[in-house]
Amino acid sequence: MRAAFEPSETKLLTSTPTSKLLTDSPVLATALSQIFPYILLVDGILETITWTNEDHYRNFLILTVYSCVVMYWSMVSHFLLPLILALTFASVVWSISSIVYDSKYDEKPTIEEVLYTLHNITIRFEMIFRPIKKFPFTISNYTRLLVVTILLSPVYWFLVKTVIPPQKFLWYSGIFALTFHSPHAYAIRQLLWRSIYLRLVVVYITGLDVKVTKKYDPSEYQEVSRVQTPATSDAEGDGTIATPTLSNFKILKKKMVSPTQLKQTVVFEILENERRWIGLGWSSLLYPSERSNFCYANTLQPAPPITIHKEDFPFPIYENDIYSYQWEWLDKDWKLDTEFNKSKSQDGWVYFDTKWENPRYRDGFSKFTRSRKWTRTATLMIDKQSTVYDE
Repeated sequence: MRAAFEPSETKLLTSTPTSKLLTDSPVLATALSQIFPYILLVDGILETITWTNEDHYRNFLILTVYSCVVMYWSMVSHFLLPLILALTFASVVWSISSIVYDSKYDEKPTIEEVLYTLHNITIRFEMIFRPIKKFPFTISNYTRLLVVTILLSPVYWFLVKTVIPPQKFLWYSGIFALTFHSPHAYAIRQLLWRSIYLRLVVVYITGLDVKVTKKYDPSEYQEVSRVQTPATSDAEGDGTIATPTLSNFKILKKKMVSPTQLKQTVVFEILENERRWIGLGWSSLLYPSERSNFCYANTLQPAPPITIHKEDFPFPIYENDIYSYQWEWLDKDWKLDTEFNKSKSQDGWVYFDTKWENPRYRDGFSKFTRSRKWTRTATLMIDKQSTVYDE
């Protein structure tokens, strides 16, 4: 489990960085060599915090001492507290002095050692600030967190007074903070975060717009067709009367460009779907069993988020086809289909009940889902590499 769910940053530790900068700048190399003991000390502290040391005995020792001090504070404060403080201070001073002495007087650090240490410090800081970097820093999110914190303060006070004693609350909080970056805690968080229901609970508690999908990968939405192909007919004409549907796009027009090339004008139609949540309003959070936030209008298959990744759209590919295909956009951007909601509103939404049925063009108390259609036309050049005969 540790290998599969270990933070990806740990793989970058002690990788070979370039030493060209220090080789070309002796002054910089000398300065870094002089402050190397303190760099090594910072690296050791970060190593313990991020659980990236080779042996976790130090982490478990800290957990044990912290648990004993908190849980047996009444006895420790009277008898063992001075001894624990003295031992802790002595061990810290001895560790710092030994690192400084060894680095300054025993062996001079090489350029590679300095670079390795600086590189590891950078990666470990990235691991510490990884949760903060994923948090969207917006005024609305800070406002939501402040409001939720104020509203939940009576709940915290009630729990501490009745359910969880302050001593155990402090112990739980400390254990959570000290083991946050451990491989086991990271693996547990990764497994739990896969549940959309847990994310919904986080959304309701914090009010934040938590993403329910992973990072955008265009290849996941790229359709690979082994049966259907747009080159099934070579006849020219306008397909607006009886528009043939091939997979996730419609062919509007065909035109012969050369004896071996056929040019088709196609349109992609994608639905943007949202659900109304009590207390949150309209949100892109949807149930796992229903359609996705973006889906193709014809097949309801998941589509890429076109409002976020407008230009990185995966065109369909046709496997084991003897023809070559070349795609090109005609429209500069995606546009709303006003005919989808009969031009009742400029935003283009059509409202449904909780089962995506009974469409209406106006919002109401019985409407819990809504959709709007985005369209964009493109040209598809088919090179058949042999003479094409009109049908």
